[in-house]
Amino acid sequence: MRTIALIMLLILLPLPLTHAEPVRIWSYTDECAVFSIAINDNGYISLAFGYYAELLSPNGSLIMKAPTRGIAYSTAISENNIVVIGTEGDWLQVFSPAGKLLWEYRTKDNVVSVAISKDGKIVAGGDASGYVYLFENGKLSWKKRVGKYVWKVALSKDLVLIGSDREIEVFSLSGTQEWSKRLNGGVREILPTEYGMAILVVPKTENWADVALLNYTGDVVWSLNFTRYVRRIATDGKNLAVAGMTGNITLLSLESGKVTYSTPFAMYANDVDTLNGYTVISGGKIAQLIGPNGSVLWFEKFNGTVYHVAFSPKGYFLTEYGSHDIQNCYSMITAWRLSGTPPTTTPEGKKGGKIGFNPIVGLSLLVIVTILGALLWRQRR
Repeated sequence: MRTIALIMLLILLPLPLTHAEPVRIWSYTDECAVFSIAINDNGYISLAFGYYAELLSPNGSLIMKAPTRGIAYSTAISENNIVVIGTEGDWLQVFSPAGKLLWEYRTKDNVVSVAISKDGKIVAGGDASGYVYLFENGKLSWKKRVGKYVWKVALSKDLVLIGSDREIEVFSLSGTQEWSKRLNGGVREILPTEYGMAILVVPKTENWADVALLNYTGDVVWSLNFTRYVRRIATDGKNLAVAGMTGNITLLSLESGKVTYSTPFAMYANDVDTLNGYTVISGGKIAQLIGPNGSVLWFEKFNGTVYHVAFSPKGYFLTEYGSHDIQNCYSMITAWRLSGTPPTTTPEGKKGGKIGFNPIVGLSLLVIVTILGALLWRQRR
Protein backbone atom coordinates (compact mmCIF):
# COMPACT_ATOMS: atom_id res chain seq x y z
CA MET A 1 0.00 0.00 0.00
CA ARG A 2 2.95 2.36 0.66
CA THR A 3 4.18 1.68 -2.87
CA ILE A 4 0.73 2.36 -4.31
CA ALA A 5 0.42 5.61 -2.35
CA LEU A 6 3.87 6.80 -3.51
CA ILE A 7 3.10 6.04 -7.13
CA MET A 8 -0.26 7.84 -6.86
CA LEU A 9 1.47 10.91 -5.41
CA LEU A 10 4.13 11.02 -8.12
CA ILE A 11 1.52 10.73 -10.87
CA LEU A 12 -0.91 13.24 -9.41
CA LEU A 13 1.69 15.94 -8.76
CA PRO A 14 1.55 17.31 -12.33
CA LEU A 15 -2.26 17.36 -12.37
CA PRO A 16 -2.71 20.74 -10.61
CA LEU A 17 -1.30 22.30 -13.77
CA THR A 18 -4.44 21.18 -15.57
CA HIS A 19 -6.50 23.34 -13.23
CA ALA A 20 -5.35 26.20 -15.46
CA GLU A 21 -7.01 24.46 -18.40
CA PRO A 22 -9.23 27.06 -20.05
CA VAL A 23 -12.97 26.97 -19.57
CA ARG A 24 -15.45 28.50 -22.00
CA ILE A 25 -17.12 31.63 -20.63
CA TRP A 26 -19.03 32.88 -23.69
CA SER A 27 -19.45 32.44 -27.43
CA TYR A 28 -20.69 34.65 -30.24
CA THR A 29 -21.51 33.81 -33.84
CA ASP A 30 -22.94 35.56 -36.88
CA GLU A 31 -23.19 35.21 -40.64
CA CYS A 32 -20.13 35.22 -42.90
CA ALA A 33 -16.52 35.42 -41.71
CA VAL A 34 -14.40 37.48 -39.34
CA PHE A 35 -11.49 39.08 -41.20
CA SER A 36 -10.05 41.19 -38.37
CA ILE A 37 -10.32 41.54 -34.57
CA ALA A 38 -9.20 44.42 -32.35
CA ILE A 39 -9.50 44.81 -28.56
CA ASN A 40 -9.04 48.03 -26.59
CA ASP A 41 -7.62 48.42 -23.08
CA ASN A 42 -11.10 48.17 -21.57
CA GLY A 43 -11.73 44.79 -23.18
CA TYR A 44 -14.26 45.90 -25.83
CA ILE A 45 -13.93 44.01 -29.10
CA SER A 46 -14.32 45.38 -32.63
CA LEU A 47 -14.93 42.95 -35.47
CA ALA A 48 -14.66 43.19 -39.23
CA PHE A 49 -17.39 40.59 -39.62
CA GLY A 50 -18.52 39.89 -43.17
CA TYR A 51 -20.30 42.98 -44.48
CA TYR A 52 -20.62 44.53 -41.01
CA ALA A 53 -18.76 46.46 -38.35
CA GLU A 54 -19.54 44.89 -34.98
CA LEU A 55 -18.78 45.82 -31.38
CA LEU A 56 -18.88 43.33 -28.49
CA SER A 57 -18.72 44.05 -24.78
CA PRO A 58 -16.11 42.24 -22.64
CA ASN A 59 -18.79 39.67 -21.70
CA GLY A 60 -19.51 38.86 -25.34
CA SER A 61 -22.81 40.69 -25.80
CA LEU A 62 -23.43 42.51 -29.08
CA ILE A 63 -23.43 46.29 -28.62
CA MET A 64 -23.66 47.42 -32.21
CA LYS A 65 -23.79 46.06 -35.74
CA ALA A 66 -23.56 48.41 -38.73
CA PRO A 67 -23.40 47.61 -42.47
CA THR A 68 -20.21 48.46 -44.37
CA ARG A 69 -19.46 49.29 -47.99
CA GLY A 70 -18.14 45.94 -49.13
CA ILE A 71 -16.49 43.23 -47.06
CA ALA A 72 -15.13 44.56 -43.76
CA TYR A 73 -11.45 43.68 -44.07
CA SER A 74 -9.55 45.48 -41.27
CA THR A 75 -10.54 47.10 -37.97
CA ALA A 76 -9.30 49.17 -35.03
CA ILE A 77 -10.98 50.51 -31.88
CA SER A 78 -10.36 53.55 -29.65
CA GLU A 79 -10.62 53.60 -25.87
CA ASN A 80 -14.04 55.30 -26.16
CA ASN A 81 -15.26 52.49 -28.46
CA ILE A 82 -15.14 54.27 -31.80
CA VAL A 83 -14.75 51.57 -34.44
CA VAL A 84 -12.76 51.98 -37.66
CA ILE A 85 -13.30 49.64 -40.59
CA GLY A 86 -11.29 49.32 -43.79
CA THR A 87 -13.23 47.57 -46.54
CA GLU A 88 -12.38 45.44 -49.51
CA GLY A 89 -14.61 47.85 -51.42
CA ASP A 90 -12.07 50.70 -51.08
CA TRP A 91 -13.70 52.53 -48.17
CA LEU A 92 -12.50 53.68 -44.78
CA GLN A 93 -15.47 54.04 -42.41
CA VAL A 94 -15.79 55.19 -38.78
CA PHE A 95 -18.70 54.24 -36.50
CA SER A 96 -19.89 55.42 -33.10
CA PRO A 97 -20.48 52.85 -30.30
CA ALA A 98 -24.18 53.08 -31.16
CA GLY A 99 -23.53 52.11 -34.79
CA LYS A 100 -23.92 55.55 -36.35
CA LEU A 101 -21.69 56.23 -39.36
CA LEU A 102 -19.62 59.22 -38.21
CA TRP A 103 -17.74 59.68 -41.49
CA GLU A 104 -16.28 57.76 -44.42
CA TYR A 105 -13.71 58.19 -47.18
CA ARG A 106 -13.22 56.50 -50.56
CA THR A 107 -9.64 55.22 -50.96
CA LYS A 108 -7.62 54.15 -54.00
CA ASP A 109 -7.78 50.43 -53.20
CA ASN A 110 -8.67 47.81 -50.58
CA VAL A 111 -7.92 49.14 -47.10
CA VAL A 112 -5.47 46.61 -45.70
CA SER A 113 -4.66 48.21 -42.35
CA VAL A 114 -6.24 50.85 -40.09
CA ALA A 115 -5.27 52.53 -36.82
CA ILE A 116 -6.97 54.95 -34.41
CA SER A 117 -5.74 57.06 -31.51
CA LYS A 118 -6.93 56.31 -27.99
CA ASP A 119 -9.27 59.32 -28.01
CA GLY A 120 -10.63 58.46 -31.47
CA LYS A 121 -9.64 61.79 -33.04
CA ILE A 122 -6.79 60.54 -35.27
CA VAL A 123 -7.36 57.79 -37.84
CA ALA A 124 -4.84 56.30 -40.28
CA GLY A 125 -5.32 53.81 -43.09
CA GLY A 126 -3.18 52.07 -45.69
CA ASP A 127 -4.35 50.46 -48.93
CA ALA A 128 -3.25 47.83 -51.42
CA SER A 129 -2.02 50.47 -53.91
CA GLY A 130 0.56 51.87 -51.48
CA TYR A 131 -1.36 54.93 -50.27
CA VAL A 132 -1.49 56.08 -46.65
CA TYR A 133 -4.23 58.41 -45.37
CA LEU A 134 -4.33 60.41 -42.15
CA PHE A 135 -7.51 61.99 -40.77
CA GLU A 136 -8.08 64.32 -37.84
CA ASN A 137 -11.62 64.74 -36.52
CA GLY A 138 -12.98 63.16 -39.70
CA LYS A 139 -11.11 65.46 -42.10
CA LEU A 140 -8.34 64.28 -44.41
CA SER A 141 -5.05 65.84 -43.26
CA TRP A 142 -2.83 64.22 -45.88
CA LYS A 143 -2.32 61.21 -48.12
CA LYS A 144 0.94 59.87 -49.51
CA ARG A 145 2.07 56.98 -51.65
CA VAL A 146 4.86 55.06 -49.91
CA GLY A 147 5.13 51.91 -52.03
CA LYS A 148 3.05 49.49 -54.05
CA TYR A 149 1.37 47.88 -51.03
CA VAL A 150 0.90 49.01 -47.43
CA TRP A 151 1.01 46.10 -45.03
CA LYS A 152 0.67 48.02 -41.78
CA VAL A 153 -0.09 51.45 -40.34
CA ALA A 154 0.28 52.20 -36.63
CA LEU A 155 0.09 55.27 -34.41
CA SER A 156 2.55 55.96 -31.62
CA LYS A 157 2.10 59.26 -29.78
CA ASP A 158 2.71 61.90 -32.48
CA LEU A 159 4.10 59.51 -35.10
CA VAL A 160 2.60 57.52 -37.97
CA LEU A 161 4.45 54.22 -38.52
CA ILE A 162 4.12 52.66 -41.96
CA GLY A 163 5.24 49.25 -43.19
CA SER A 164 5.17 48.85 -46.98
CA ASP A 165 6.33 46.30 -49.53
CA ARG A 166 9.78 47.92 -49.60
CA GLU A 167 10.58 49.76 -46.33
CA ILE A 168 9.49 51.27 -43.06
CA GLU A 169 8.63 54.97 -43.03
CA VAL A 170 7.82 57.28 -40.14
CA PHE A 171 5.83 60.51 -40.52
CA SER A 172 4.74 63.20 -38.10
CA LEU A 173 1.02 63.87 -37.74
CA SER A 174 1.52 66.95 -39.90
CA GLY A 175 2.79 64.78 -42.78
CA THR A 176 6.53 65.46 -42.51
CA GLN A 177 8.70 62.41 -43.09
CA GLU A 178 10.87 61.83 -40.03
CA TRP A 179 12.91 58.95 -41.45
CA SER A 180 12.73 55.82 -43.59
CA LYS A 181 14.67 52.57 -43.71
CA ARG A 182 14.81 50.17 -46.63
CA LEU A 183 15.01 46.54 -45.53
CA ASN A 184 15.45 43.16 -47.23
CA GLY A 185 11.73 42.56 -47.59
CA GLY A 186 8.28 43.95 -46.93
CA VAL A 187 7.52 45.26 -43.44
CA ARG A 188 4.40 43.25 -42.67
CA GLU A 189 3.94 44.16 -39.02
CA ILE A 190 4.81 47.08 -36.73
CA LEU A 191 4.03 46.90 -33.01
CA PRO A 192 4.73 50.10 -31.01
CA THR A 193 6.01 49.47 -27.46
CA GLU A 194 7.83 51.39 -24.76
CA TYR A 195 11.08 49.70 -25.83
CA GLY A 196 10.65 50.69 -29.48
CA MET A 197 8.82 49.23 -32.46
CA ALA A 198 8.83 45.47 -33.08
CA ILE A 199 8.75 44.72 -36.80
CA LEU A 200 8.34 41.67 -39.03
CA VAL A 201 10.18 41.66 -42.36
CA VAL A 202 9.31 39.05 -45.01
CA PRO A 203 10.64 38.82 -48.60
CA LYS A 204 8.40 38.14 -51.62
CA THR A 205 9.60 34.52 -51.68
CA GLU A 206 8.33 34.05 -48.10
CA ASN A 207 11.10 31.55 -47.40
CA TRP A 208 12.62 33.42 -44.43
CA ALA A 209 11.86 36.31 -42.09
CA ASP A 210 13.55 38.85 -39.84
CA VAL A 211 12.08 39.91 -36.50
CA ALA A 212 13.63 43.05 -35.07
CA LEU A 213 13.27 45.86 -32.53
CA LEU A 214 13.94 49.40 -33.75
CA ASN A 215 14.00 52.53 -31.63
CA TYR A 216 11.87 55.49 -32.71
CA THR A 217 14.78 57.10 -34.55
CA GLY A 218 15.31 54.02 -36.75
CA ASP A 219 18.29 52.35 -35.05
CA VAL A 220 18.22 48.55 -34.76
CA VAL A 221 18.23 47.48 -31.10
CA TRP A 222 18.30 43.76 -31.93
CA SER A 223 17.45 41.52 -34.87
CA LEU A 224 16.77 37.80 -35.21
CA ASN A 225 16.62 35.84 -38.46
CA PHE A 226 14.26 32.91 -38.99
CA THR A 227 15.19 30.56 -41.83
CA ARG A 228 11.51 29.84 -42.56
CA TYR A 229 8.41 31.97 -43.08
CA VAL A 230 6.98 33.89 -40.11
CA ARG A 231 3.32 34.80 -40.48
CA ARG A 232 2.55 36.66 -37.27
CA ILE A 233 4.18 38.42 -34.33
CA ALA A 234 2.41 39.70 -31.20
CA THR A 235 3.44 41.45 -28.00
CA ASP A 236 2.13 42.18 -24.51
CA GLY A 237 4.68 44.95 -24.02
CA LYS A 238 7.29 42.69 -22.43
CA ASN A 239 7.29 39.54 -24.56
CA LEU A 240 7.19 39.00 -28.31
CA ALA A 241 5.58 35.86 -29.74
CA VAL A 242 6.66 34.62 -33.19
CA ALA A 243 4.80 32.02 -35.28
CA GLY A 244 4.50 30.82 -38.85
CA MET A 245 6.09 27.88 -40.65
CA THR A 246 9.13 27.74 -38.37
CA GLY A 247 8.12 24.47 -36.68
CA ASN A 248 8.01 26.22 -33.31
CA ILE A 249 6.18 28.87 -31.36
CA THR A 250 8.89 31.17 -30.07
CA LEU A 251 8.62 33.67 -27.22
CA LEU A 252 11.28 36.39 -27.04
CA SER A 253 12.17 39.01 -24.48
CA LEU A 254 11.08 42.23 -26.15
CA GLU A 255 13.82 44.24 -24.48
CA SER A 256 16.76 41.95 -25.32
CA GLY A 257 15.56 39.69 -28.13
CA LYS A 258 16.66 36.59 -26.18
CA VAL A 259 14.59 33.42 -26.51
CA THR A 260 12.43 32.67 -23.47
CA TYR A 261 11.18 29.40 -24.94
CA SER A 262 10.70 27.73 -28.29
CA THR A 263 8.02 25.05 -28.20
CA PRO A 264 7.43 22.69 -31.15
CA PHE A 265 4.38 23.49 -33.28
CA ALA A 266 4.48 21.46 -36.47
CA MET A 267 1.48 23.07 -38.15
CA TYR A 268 1.30 26.21 -40.27
CA ALA A 269 0.39 28.92 -37.77
CA ASN A 270 -2.47 31.26 -38.65
CA ASP A 271 -2.29 33.58 -35.65
CA VAL A 272 -0.61 34.08 -32.27
CA ASP A 273 -0.96 36.29 -29.19
CA THR A 274 0.72 36.49 -25.80
CA LEU A 275 -0.02 37.86 -22.31
CA ASN A 276 2.11 37.56 -19.17
CA GLY A 277 4.13 34.72 -20.67
CA TYR A 278 1.09 32.72 -21.77
CA THR A 279 0.85 32.24 -25.53
CA VAL A 280 -2.13 31.14 -27.59
CA ILE A 281 -1.58 29.94 -31.14
CA SER A 282 -3.77 28.64 -33.96
CA GLY A 283 -3.06 26.42 -36.93
CA GLY A 284 -5.48 24.49 -39.12
CA LYS A 285 -8.39 23.44 -36.90
CA ILE A 286 -6.29 23.56 -33.72
CA ALA A 287 -5.78 26.17 -30.99
CA GLN A 288 -3.11 25.62 -28.36
CA LEU A 289 -2.19 27.35 -25.09
CA ILE A 290 1.41 27.44 -23.89
CA GLY A 291 2.41 28.31 -20.32
CA PRO A 292 5.18 30.70 -19.18
CA ASN A 293 7.64 27.79 -18.92
CA GLY A 294 7.04 26.70 -22.53
CA SER A 295 4.87 23.68 -21.72
CA VAL A 296 1.66 22.96 -23.59
CA LEU A 297 -1.23 23.44 -21.14
CA TRP A 298 -4.19 22.88 -23.45
CA PHE A 299 -5.29 22.34 -26.99
CA GLU A 300 -8.66 22.18 -28.69
CA LYS A 301 -9.79 20.90 -32.07
CA PHE A 302 -12.61 22.86 -33.71
CA ASN A 303 -15.10 22.20 -36.51
CA GLY A 304 -13.48 24.77 -38.81
CA THR A 305 -10.24 26.60 -39.45
CA VAL A 306 -9.04 28.68 -36.48
CA TYR A 307 -8.20 31.99 -38.16
CA HIS A 308 -7.74 34.30 -35.15
CA VAL A 309 -6.65 34.16 -31.52
CA ALA A 310 -6.31 37.13 -29.15
CA PHE A 311 -5.85 37.91 -25.47
CA SER A 312 -8.19 40.35 -23.75
CA PRO A 313 -7.01 42.74 -21.01
CA LYS A 314 -9.81 41.14 -18.97
CA GLY A 315 -7.64 38.03 -18.56
CA TYR A 316 -9.24 35.65 -21.06
CA PHE A 317 -8.37 34.79 -24.63
CA LEU A 318 -10.43 34.45 -27.79
CA THR A 319 -10.47 31.82 -30.49
CA GLU A 320 -12.25 32.43 -33.79
CA TYR A 321 -12.93 29.54 -36.11
CA GLY A 322 -15.10 29.05 -39.14
CA SER A 323 -15.05 28.99 -42.92
CA HIS A 324 -14.42 31.57 -45.64
CA ASP A 325 -16.11 29.35 -48.22
CA ILE A 326 -18.81 31.35 -50.02
CA GLN A 327 -21.17 28.36 -49.87
CA ASN A 328 -20.55 27.83 -46.14
CA CYS A 329 -19.39 31.11 -44.63
CA TYR A 330 -19.51 31.43 -40.83
CA SER A 331 -17.46 32.33 -37.76
CA MET A 332 -17.65 31.35 -34.10
CA ILE A 333 -15.84 33.43 -31.49
CA THR A 334 -15.28 31.82 -28.08
CA ALA A 335 -13.82 33.37 -24.94
CA TRP A 336 -11.77 31.11 -22.66
CA ARG A 337 -10.79 31.87 -19.07
CA LEU A 338 -7.50 30.44 -17.84
CA SER A 339 -8.91 29.16 -14.56
CA GLY A 340 -12.03 29.16 -12.42
CA THR A 341 -15.61 28.01 -12.93
CA PRO A 342 -17.44 28.91 -16.13
CA PRO A 343 -20.62 30.98 -15.68
CA THR A 344 -23.93 29.16 -15.92
CA THR A 345 -25.25 31.36 -18.74
CA THR A 346 -23.98 32.85 -21.97
CA PRO A 347 -25.20 36.02 -23.71
CA GLU A 348 -28.76 35.61 -24.97
CA GLY A 349 -29.04 34.06 -28.40
CA LYS A 350 -25.36 33.11 -28.69
CA LYS A 351 -24.22 29.61 -29.38
CA GLY A 352 -21.79 27.75 -27.16
CA GLY A 353 -19.31 24.99 -27.86
CA LYS A 354 -17.96 22.03 -25.94
CA ILE A 355 -14.77 22.07 -23.95
CA GLY A 356 -12.09 19.92 -25.53
CA PHE A 357 -10.39 16.81 -24.20
CA ASN A 358 -7.14 17.53 -22.35
CA PRO A 359 -4.47 14.97 -23.28
CA ILE A 360 -2.50 15.55 -20.06
CA VAL A 361 -5.45 14.61 -17.86
CA GLY A 362 -6.38 11.65 -20.04
CA LEU A 363 -2.85 10.24 -20.15
CA SER A 364 -2.37 10.68 -16.40
CA LEU A 365 -5.61 8.86 -15.59
CA LEU A 366 -4.71 6.07 -17.99
CA VAL A 367 -1.32 5.61 -16.32
CA ILE A 368 -2.95 5.59 -12.85
CA VAL A 369 -5.49 2.93 -13.84
CA THR A 370 -2.84 0.76 -15.52
CA ILE A 371 -0.41 0.86 -12.59
CA LEU A 372 -3.09 0.28 -9.97
CA GLY A 373 -4.48 -2.64 -11.95
CA ALA A 374 -1.03 -4.22 -12.26
CA LEU A 375 -0.29 -3.76 -8.54
CA LEU A 376 -3.63 -5.18 -7.42
CA TRP A 377 -3.23 -8.16 -9.75
CA ARG A 378 0.25 -8.80 -8.32
CA GLN A 379 -1.03 -8.50 -4.73
CA ARG A 380 -3.79 -11.02 -5.38
CA ARG A 381 -1.27 -13.48 -6.80
